Amino acid sequence: MSPPRGPRGALRRLRRPLPGLVVALVGLLLVLLAPPAAVAAPGERSVDVVLDTLTPRVVTADGPPELVVSGRVVNRSAVTARDVGVRLERGAAVSGSRAALGALDGADTAGAPVRTPSIEVAPQIAPGTEAPFLVRVPLTGPGSLAIAAAGVHPVVVGVDGALGGAGATRLGAVRFLLPVVGVPGGGPPAAPPVGRAVGVSLLYPLADRPRRIPVLPGAPTLLTDDDLSTSFAPGGRLAGLVDALGRSAPPGSAAARSVCLAVDADLLETAQAMSGGYEVRTPGGGTTAGTGAAAAGRWLDAVRTQARGRCVTALPYAGTDLVATTRGGQPDLTAAALSTGTRRVGDILQTTPVADTVWPAGGVVDERTAAALAAGGTRNLLLDGDVLDGTLPTGALARLPGTPGPAAVTLDPVAAEALGPRTDDDGDSTSPAGTSAPLAAQDALGVLGLRALQDTPATGPPPVEVVAPPTDWAADDAEAGALLAGIEDLTRLGLARPLDLGSVVAGVDATTPLPRGTLGARSRDVDAVQESVVARAAAARDRQRELLAATERDGVGAPSPSDYVEPLTDAILRSLSAAWRGDPAVQDAQVGAVERQVGDLRAAVRVVQPSGSYSLGTNDAPLLLTVENRLPVAVRVQVVLEPTNGLRTAPLPVVTVPAFGSRQVQVEVEVTRAGQFQVDAQARTPGGEPLGPTARLLLRSTAYGTITVWLTASAAVVLVILASVRIARRVLAARRDRTSRRRHRRGDPTGPEGPEGTDLPTRELQKR
Repeated sequence: MSPPRGPRGALRRLRRPLPGLVVALVGLLLVLLAPPAAVAAPGERSVDVVLDTLTPRVVTADGPPELVVSGRVVNRSAVTARDVGVRLERGAAVSGSRAALGALDGADTAGAPVRTPSIEVAPQIAPGTEAPFLVRVPLTGPGSLAIAAAGVHPVVVGVDGALGGAGATRLGAVRFLLPVVGVPGGGPPAAPPVGRAVGVSLLYPLADRPRRIPVLPGAPTLLTDDDLSTSFAPGGRLAGLVDALGRSAPPGSAAARSVCLAVDADLLETAQAMSGGYEVRTPGGGTTAGTGAAAAGRWLDAVRTQARGRCVTALPYAGTDLVATTRGGQPDLTAAALSTGTRRVGDILQTTPVADTVWPAGGVVDERTAAALAAGGTRNLLLDGDVLDGTLPTGALARLPGTPGPAAVTLDPVAAEALGPRTDDDGDSTSPAGTSAPLAAQDALGVLGLRALQDTPATGPPPVEVVAPPTDWAADDAEAGALLAGIEDLTRLGLARPLDLGSVVAGVDATTPLPRGTLGARSRDVDAVQESVVARAAAARDRQRELLAATERDGVGAPSPSDYVEPLTDAILRSLSAAWRGDPAVQDAQVGAVERQVGDLRAAVRVVQPSGSYSLGTNDAPLLLTVENRLPVAVRVQVVLEPTNGLRTAPLPVVTVPAFGSRQVQVEVEVTRAGQFQVDAQARTPGGEPLGPTARLLLRSTAYGTITVWLTASAAVVLVILASVRIARRVLAARRDRTSRRRHRRGDPTGPEGPEGTDLPTRELQKR
């Protein structure tokens, strides 16, 4: 029998597992404190799939028999990506606009997708690095995409692999639409009869957000930033759009016949001003010289060249928010945005824009705006197809309500979605659409293919596809060129009929019979510029008009008032640009800059503040004031003195102050009291609008006014009367005294004596 174990033995038994327990606890802490593997920053993906090339962009019967895709896998995580492979997945052909919109958003299509075998990209991709890939997949046959008929298919380029110690999964994917208008090796597609193919019309925007800051006449052009210097330079966005036009849509080509340039006059004027030298506002509030003068000049010359002989339509000046100006009750600003844009686009490009045709911001207006535009002479409105109620086909012309109502040209909403940026790409795949990345126009090519393959009616007008990218279209020259090349290919195959905007609306007037169209719910939810901002802009416009009415040309050869005052209207329109929608702070800053410019223009005409005081020696002494004009035009001015007690002035006539000059004005004043006066004098327009700041005049008067003189004279008269009375009394008293004395010497008993024998007149005289 073993002896009993004492306390010391029990303690030794407890100590034996302690080292292992400590190790286990340390390991648990290390696991808990270790950072999670493969976690990207919020809003970022752990792995990006970037596509660089796709060939062919449109599958044709006489084209390549395989699809070639190249790209890169970028590891943005903190761990190594392992066993990375890429495969292609092809969905069923989409049918109709609803299915196409779903495919653009990444929705699953009906039927099981066709998956190609996975191709290894790299065994490992270290954190912060990338690996290229090249995939060649037959379009038909074994191991292919199994293309069997014409149609538009959603295609996904998927990348699979593992991150760190995790299991294999989908790391990233890119989706796009692949138009198939003919199966490689098969016969040509069945084209519609001649003249019955879908008409294709492309609005080609050349626009940007307003960047000019209001400055005084004669001051250098000032921009908010120098981004345009990059955009105008080779490789820049705007330069690429113009280059693609010349390369992929030369004069006489099918693509050229489908294009209508949609141009913003503000952008043309900005480029024109930049070419002569300009300044840029710095973050600290200062200015620095701009660097894009040469690039701006070259770009403007290229635009003039490309516009020659092409269809051109003018956008509202600076993208003016026509819904906002209408809601704010400013029809004159609406009219100015349209007339200014059309006139200046025509003048700068030496062309005639499509008449009475308006493309509002986003292709959306409300009923009030549509009615106001029609009342102002607009015959054609380019509207997004989703704005109209009913089942009008894409590109159809419809008559909006009104007497007469304008014609609505429906823009394809599916194409607009395909060309715009994706704001909700948080799912399994992303899309390059709406960016400057390669393949940005691929989805638009898919929509074009979808419309070209649709059945056309045997009777009635053939359908028209009007494609309208965003006015700030981000596509580079390669993608813009790809879209133009796609139109060329569809036309060559007899599936499309090029038709520019001018041809679409040609012959349409108030009497042309068109199907009725009404604006739907979307037109009532336009997030326009705030009405309070429009009201401030309108007030600035009223002050500008008053100033313009007071100016005149200062001699032969001198500048015209409109050359220096009218540009303020441009600044007002820029402050109401639809580019500022949804950003109240920017809206406030924009209209505030206009208000400051109006104040600066008014301050240039002022009454000069005297260095001393005026001394008036008479009650009707004149004052000499100097009115200064620092504007390059003559200004009609009326000097107004504020009412002051003790001082009266007659209304002054209107005088003309020469440009960059001054004029003395004589003010007739009447002083009604002596002393010191402070009088405020200000220059105003003939209509009473204040101009420059108030000048305070100090007057010292030693003259007596009318009341003072009258009181003094009256007092003098009273004093003379009182003195005369007193003198008369003394004379009479002296006479009585002398008479009394003579009687006394003769002893006249009848003389008047007092109680002591003294005659009374003598005693009274002594008292006095």
